[in-house]
Amino acid sequence: MKRLAVAVAALCALPLGAAERPGMDALFDQMAITVPAGQQSRFVAGDNLAGYYEGFTHSHGKGEGYVFKSGTIFRDYTSLVGERENDRARGQEQVLPYGHRLRFNNGATEEMALLSKQQALAITVTSPSAQALGVQPLLATRGAVEMRDGVLVVAPGPGATLFMALAADQPFTHDDRLVLRTTAAAHRFTVVAAFAATADEAAGKARALAQGDPIGLEKAALYQILTRSWLQTSDAEYNKALNWAKAASYMFVVDEYGAGIWAGLPWFRENWGRDTFIALPGTLLVSGQFDQARAVLANFAHYQNLGEPRGRDYGRIPNRVGLGDIIYNTVDGTPWMLREALEYVRYTGDRAFAAQMLKLAVPYFDGAFANYVDSDGLLRHDSADTWMDARIANKQPWSARGPRAVEIQALWYTALQAGAWFAAQAGDELHAREWSARADQARASFLRLFWDGRTMADRLREDGSRDTKLRPNQLMLASIPFDDFVPRAVQAQVTRNAVSQLLYPYGIASLSQDDPYFHPRHENPAFHHKDAAYHQGTVWGWNAGFTVTALNKFGYQDLSWRLTQNLGDQILHLGTLGNMSELLDALPHEGGRLKPSGTFAQSWSVAEYARNAYQDYVGFHPDLVQDVLAFSPAIPAAWTSFAAVLPFGQGESLAVDFDRRHGERWTFRLDGKLARKVRFDLLRPDKSRAVVEFTLAPGKASTLLVASGHASIDGAPLAAVVVQPSYAGLIGNLHFVKPKAYRPEAFPMLRGRDVLKGIVERNDYR
Repeated sequence: MKRLAVAVAALCALPLGAAERPGMDALFDQMAITVPAGQQSRFVAGDNLAGYYEGFTHSHGKGEGYVFKSGTIFRDYTSLVGERENDRARGQEQVLPYGHRLRFNNGATEEMALLSKQQALAITVTSPSAQALGVQPLLATRGAVEMRDGVLVVAPGPGATLFMALAADQPFTHDDRLVLRTTAAAHRFTVVAAFAATADEAAGKARALAQGDPIGLEKAALYQILTRSWLQTSDAEYNKALNWAKAASYMFVVDEYGAGIWAGLPWFRENWGRDTFIALPGTLLVSGQFDQARAVLANFAHYQNLGEPRGRDYGRIPNRVGLGDIIYNTVDGTPWMLREALEYVRYTGDRAFAAQMLKLAVPYFDGAFANYVDSDGLLRHDSADTWMDARIANKQPWSARGPRAVEIQALWYTALQAGAWFAAQAGDELHAREWSARADQARASFLRLFWDGRTMADRLREDGSRDTKLRPNQLMLASIPFDDFVPRAVQAQVTRNAVSQLLYPYGIASLSQDDPYFHPRHENPAFHHKDAAYHQGTVWGWNAGFTVTALNKFGYQDLSWRLTQNLGDQILHLGTLGNMSELLDALPHEGGRLKPSGTFAQSWSVAEYARNAYQDYVGFHPDLVQDVLAFSPAIPAAWTSFAAVLPFGQGESLAVDFDRRHGERWTFRLDGKLARKVRFDLLRPDKSRAVVEFTLAPGKASTLLVASGHASIDGAPLAAVVVQPSYAGLIGNLHFVKPKAYRPEAFPMLRGRDVLKGIVERNDYR
């Protein structure tokens, strides 16, 4: 109980602005997803080490249980009151980010929590009347069982390598079925199951956890993670989805191969370079988990390919880090990492980290210039080395994107700019000038080769011709966080072109439904292998992130808000509760039903949802490199108010209150020791943007009033300078695309079996 008291005391020491945040129990009550009786839905929780728990509501044993790389031991459990087993199928069940809880008709409850960083879980059963209470683990395998000083130790069974120890908060008996029962009548019974490589380690850990309040401590730790940053709007359902997205994205933060972020469950339980750094800002930066962000960056730097003699992958970070398996076949992993390293420095002011990133940048650029950069200064790559990386039997790419893809050039430019800053910060002016000049060359060449004044190429083919398949990748030209790779007018036209033909209410398609290569469903075995459709129309959840960024940049936040609401509904109600799948079928099924596909939980999907909240709606972009807190908000008309706490720096934060009384009223309160300059982009009614600047003093509330494009701070008018003209006339009105009806004969790729495969294998893919 002492540890719990310390944790609760820490919650009471939250920074200024914390008054807007609910208490711990209130937050989890608000987040609880209540599941109708009889509905068997998947839920997951992670241990932030190397395991996760998969369960299904209103059932026993349907999920995989507590999954380790070495296999599953603990599949599920039952709880008992007296001699009667609680019937989970009839219970009132709620899913929570750490597990689940149920209430039964007899007034009994059960609650299970996976314990972060412990390789353990805890189960509590309660009864309104004092009775013998029990818990029975349902095991996939078991070896010999022995009692050691009040702890039940189960040796590894066939196919297992870990010992399991069961301890409780009070004396218990057990039988051959491993039913643990209190020796005396009780109102409450908590059992801990801990896992370790040795019996002594497992027993010691289980005993120590059971002596405290393991579920209470888990909730307290998770509460601190969820409330280090905070956003509560006037839309309660969105608030719930956002908090789930933050909890779900943090679930993927692990220590299995050093600090990293898993890509997805159940198949992508490794640290993938590209996925990690796409997910990092929404997982660790907007949430204020800066130490962990730094650890993830440093760990991937450790795996950089520095082998001699130098091969074609020299200088790259891995595409994937797994058990005895490190591969480097990705063109964008290192550029994404350099981009996020600079974003981390901007959030934190950790200038010392620049020297470490310069050590990574020098060999990376040496390898890129030697092996992949062409005479135009653009980055060449293999056709399946972008995020659209599926291959036929690990050979030909299903959706060729080489040798020069649109988003790769944007990332290449950003990497060069980031590298130049790291070099300048470290006093390496030679590299700073060289990489900056290379960035300028890439920018000039790109616009000349990819843009014809109306359409943006998705890639340049080997012969230099422009592939103009309409894909969402071009929208990443508008989501570069530091600089404009192409002019804003081009970004606006790209946004119009992509959104008007790709954006459904539930997500953005990976290929236009009017394209002959379009596949309406991912898993459609009567017609094709699922990888044929993987990037040929299938909706990827993470692509909605940069779509929202582009729309909000140009003042179309009310359309992106409708998309965000639909994504929130997916998080709370579709597939894995509280998470997002990797994919959706491009076209709805009967009755408009959406069909999740791919991994049942994907980190970058939920991470991008969280990032959009803080960076694109509230618009917070701290830039401590320039000693400024930058805002470029795009507040949906549906938001009448919000309260936020925005972390940055070394323990600093900014509390913000917003409402629409008499225009827009922003009240700021800075928690820190230093005054901070604010650069604030006003989004005007005509969708232009003008910037104002002011200074906030620590501990003092200041109010920014915005009305009719004019602004004042604490009553003093502010001079506004236009930084972005309106592109509303160029973009026009944007609407969601109406999905076509699913009729196989209407789609060329479904007019036979393996149509796309034949095209690719005949080298006819264009």
